[in-house]
Amino acid sequence: MTGAAAGAEARAAPPPSSEYPARMRALPPSVRRSATAVPTALFVSFLLLAAGTAFAERSVVRVEDGITVEEETAPGRELPIMIGKVTMKATAEQIAAWVTAVHTYVDWQHNCEEARVLRGPDGSRFTYNRIGSPWPVSDRDVVLRTTRKALDGGGILLEFRSTEEAGFPAQSGVVRMPRLFGSYVLEPDGNGGTHVVYTVDSDPGGSLPSWLVRQAGKDLPYFTLRNLQARVASGPPPPE
Repeated sequence: MTGAAAGAEARAAPPPSSEYPARMRALPPSVRRSATAVPTALFVSFLLLAAGTAFAERSVVRVEDGITVEEETAPGRELPIMIGKVTMKATAEQIAAWVTAVHTYVDWQHNCEEARVLRGPDGSRFTYNRIGSPWPVSDRDVVLRTTRKALDGGGILLEFRSTEEAGFPAQSGVVRMPRLFGSYVLEPDGNGGTHVVYTVDSDPGGSLPSWLVRQAGKDLPYFTLRNLQARVASGPPPPE
């Protein structure tokens, strides 16, 4: 959000289409309403996919410093979807300014060792992230495309998805993550603050102990939101 050789750790990613409905259920109602404002045929396809994950279960795994971390599991899923929730004393725009300031990621994203903007062949903007791992586990990296959407009531949805569209190869000694989907949902609370929901659905790739993957999954939402909240309280992000 994260020693065997990187080549020995690589493995194939599961089809992303089977993961999307569970991610949608993790989002607040205003976001789900926006997602259903699509052509009927596409919406029917979405409902059919959702039926396959109807038995997902969500449980609270950590509550600390006003931050709640939940995990959502479902039959057939090897790894849970992680959800972090907190209310910050700042506007959605103030929080979004930090979330989109790539040059600050190493200061607040949990275990982020490197972050920079990449440009695709057509000039499209992508983000490169390298996530540190404890020895002897190899670091992970990922290239993300981020989109922004306005929500009802002044909210903001920032959604990110791993991609290889940038044409940026995996780095030596680092395992490229097969999958990383997620979002920041920022919704005004009516009192000058903002409800923040941070969702992460990832596959770190390679051969890792399940206990390590699950512990890292629980730590990521908590520490990322705690650090983000502190940075937001300090003022706007510094210039690049």
